[in-house]
Amino acid sequence: MALKNRALRYVASLIVVLAVIAYWVLRPIRNTDFSLGEFTVLRDDVLAAKYAPRILPHATYGAPTRLFYRMGKNSENRVFIAYHPFFEDEINPHSGFGATINRLVYTGGLRLKDFIFGAADIELIEVILDKNLYPKKIAWEGAENYQPKNFGVKHKPEAKDNPTVPFCFAITTWNHMFKNMDSSACSNTQPLKVEYFSTPLWEKYSMTKETEAILRRNRAHRIYERVAVKNE
Repeated sequence: MALKNRALRYVASLIVVLAVIAYWVLRPIRNTDFSLGEFTVLRDDVLAAKYAPRILPHATYGAPTRLFYRMGKNSENRVFIAYHPFFEDEINPHSGFGATINRLVYTGGLRLKDFIFGAADIELIEVILDKNLYPKKIAWEGAENYQPKNFGVKHKPEAKDNPTVPFCFAITTWNHMFKNMDSSACSNTQPLKVEYFSTPLWEKYSMTKETEAILRRNRAHRIYERVAVKNE
């Protein structure tokens, strides 16, 4: 009888500990603000196609299969285009303790990545046009001190003023961070057909969450993307 009571206490204690952990990792830490501020949402497939980035395929890390976009205009009539290269998946194929653990719990095995962010891998490249629709800036995410054997990759926001068309990028990491290349490097690479990032697709891939938690995060996006155009 004493052994049974002790076992019940252990089980009860374990349940309490798991409940505390679940509360800690799932408790809301911030609400997503869906107001657009100074932005007005736009859709212009022709303009989006004109400035679509070209992405060089990587022998190990693959290539995007789709290219989504959303667009907005600010109070100064600048046009902002957020392109989202879509990769079917991401996985660290390299050797090393960190890379192995990553495959077991994050990108494979338990697939915590899908729980935290959503399915597939969706990146962000932003193009900013002036009021005359001339490119003034591009922004993307690169990697800082990339070590393939490590568990994760440290993101490094990067940008370039007055960029040259066409915009060319190379994939530099297993989780699809980019490096801006000279336009000539993409002379034999065509951009993917642009697709407006519709509400059903936006929700399918969990781009934004009403509330974020430690294990529930928004994916990379810009404020003007949080609302789709009407009659999309």
